[in-house]
Amino acid sequence: MKKLIGKTLKISSVKKIKNFSIPGISALIVAMFLITACSSNEDQNGDVQIIREQISEYNQQIVEMSQKVSELERKLEELGEVPQNRIRTPITVTEITPQAFDHYFKVNASVEAIQEAMISPEINGQIREIPVKKGERVRRGQILARLNTSVIENNIAEVKTSLQLAQTVYNRQKSLWEQEIGSEIQFLEARNNYESLQSRLKSLESQLDMAIMRAPFDGVVDEIFAKEGELAMPGSMVMQLLNLRDLYVNADVSESFLPLIDPSEKVILRFSAYPDYEEEVPVHRMGNVINPENRTFRLQLRIRNPEEKFKPNMVATMSIRSYTAADALVVPSILIKQDTQGHYVYVAEKNDEGDLVAQKIYIERGLSGEGITMIKSGIKEGDLVINLGHNRVNDGALVSISEERSLARNN
Repeated sequence: MKKLIGKTLKISSVKKIKNFSIPGISALIVAMFLITACSSNEDQNGDVQIIREQISEYNQQIVEMSQKVSELERKLEELGEVPQNRIRTPITVTEITPQAFDHYFKVNASVEAIQEAMISPEINGQIREIPVKKGERVRRGQILARLNTSVIENNIAEVKTSLQLAQTVYNRQKSLWEQEIGSEIQFLEARNNYESLQSRLKSLESQLDMAIMRAPFDGVVDEIFAKEGELAMPGSMVMQLLNLRDLYVNADVSESFLPLIDPSEKVILRFSAYPDYEEEVPVHRMGNVINPENRTFRLQLRIRNPEEKFKPNMVATMSIRSYTAADALVVPSILIKQDTQGHYVYVAEKNDEGDLVAQKIYIERGLSGEGITMIKSGIKEGDLVINLGHNRVNDGALVSISEERSLARNN
């Protein structure tokens, strides 16, 4: 059998031997061993020493075959061919270096206008005029709507006429009283009538002013609910006025996060409608009462909105820092894999033969956020974690580094 195999190898071309490997030889030798073993088992009284000699002979054949395969692989390399079991997987690596790591938890929030008013009249009346339009910017004190005040104006004219007469009578009675002419009752009645008409005039003028709805602050007329000619009364909404220059951003935060929040820390604010917007905003107010219905407390930010691009009830996200480390070992979360033994990453390192191989390293994970994970144990500073190509390697696979770069912090 040994001579036959040797003869077969000699007449085979290099091209045909290219895929011939040690595993194939091992399978052949094992098959030969099984055939021989089966033959030996037929003879229950066979000599044990003969079997041991056969095993030794076959082991020697395996060694010789391995040497021949290695020689053929060397010749293939000289001819420019790389044996299948020597192909290296190209990879990129990330060098692990200590860096600052911050962990954030996120909560949903909504925008609220600091100045928002529903404009309604202080007295009953018919709407005579609405001199503003939707979307119009108004100044504080500007007239927004007027009620029909014809009755009040007529009453004012009547009272003014009566007031002139009352003032004349009062002045004459006062002069006579000073001259000790006339009775004191006449003087007091004249004075009382004059003062009563003065108070009546002031009251009517106040009612006339109440019939005019004015802007309580600078803002924009967002909505007009009533129309000219309709009746309006106190509490009925005529229009909505907003000031968008200053806004609150409110979030209801679970009470479980209360120990993690430092009111002196800034909060990262983002809006889904504006993906490029990200701002660190100080905490304006933190609620002191837990809502018994949902076990949350209110966290409030205050922001300037000069361009008025943020609107009330807009959805926002607050990222609140809950943990920070100055020198942490982190890896991109996507590089962490898992099997039955735990979580692991692939690290590029040299084996005993000096070849660069992928080494499976089991790790203990820490906090994760913004696409990176802090590693508590398993890897160390300077390790080269396989980045691109981590899904195409296995433990012990030969690799070649095509690019080396430091880990960029993502959060």
